[in-house]
Amino acid sequence: MTLNFNRSFGRKPSSPRLVHNGIRLRATGDEAIARTWISQQWLERLEELVSVGPLREGLEYARRGQTITLQINPGRVDGHVQGRAAEPYRTQLRIPMLDEQQWQRIIDAMAGEAFYSAMLLANELPPAVGSLFASLELQLVPPADQLIVECDCPASEPCKHAAAVGYLFAERIDSDPLVILSLRGMPGERVLERLAQARAMRTHGVAAAHADPPMPHSQDAAVPLEACLDAFWRTGGQLAQLKRLGPPQHAPHALLRRLGPTPLPGQFPMLGLLASIYDAVSRSAIRLRDEAERIDDESA
Repeated sequence: MTLNFNRSFGRKPSSPRLVHNGIRLRATGDEAIARTWISQQWLERLEELVSVGPLREGLEYARRGQTITLQINPGRVDGHVQGRAAEPYRTQLRIPMLDEQQWQRIIDAMAGEAFYSAMLLANELPPAVGSLFASLELQLVPPADQLIVECDCPASEPCKHAAAVGYLFAERIDSDPLVILSLRGMPGERVLERLAQARAMRTHGVAAAHADPPMPHSQDAAVPLEACLDAFWRTGGQLAQLKRLGPPQHAPHALLRRLGPTPLPGQFPMLGLLASIYDAVSRSAIRLRDEAERIDDESA
């Protein structure tokens, strides 16, 4: 009796083994994988580290759902990626974590403006956060030479399995930007907690929605009041300097954002409904003010 085998034992299949319910990219076709400035920076680092061939194959792996697990831990992204071998490969992307001194500098810088608390509460990391890091000579997404790839596949350079994990993490950043804070060593909720403590200490328990603009400082000696009675009600040069100051960054609905999600159930989020009401009231107030000013001008 002759047995006819349709496949050769001991050889890897020509395509990766099928994974059921694997983690795959939600973006399809020409849709952008990275939609935020953070995920775009992450992909730039990945593209600097991984060569074109493995990048292309890793993107295909991410689209096919070849990744079985994806976990974000402080300082590393861990994944199991199924390739052509019988067992999935263990892949890890590591970046250095920020130390306590660096985090304290970040918290202190953010504590000066409620804008950052409001954005974090809304699960947002606007480009202003990147600018703040840069002002402290830090980077939220470290350069490519600080990104370390480890995979137990036989490749001698950053591989397609690492690229697949990197692409999936970029998309995770888009849906949950604060995950990058966890990767750098401090979860977003912990950052918010320390930020609230720092603001309470700075404002003695009274947190302002926005910081007051800095006032110009004069080195001139104080002039007695009786010597300047003629010019007391006139504006000086300092007013012009104040007008040239840039407006402070503004977070819409800062108070609502600071309050956080409402526990009330319902089809529509309460904070969103209140924000819509506040916007409508504000527009109506501005319209009434403009109409009143127009009537005053016509009657003058």
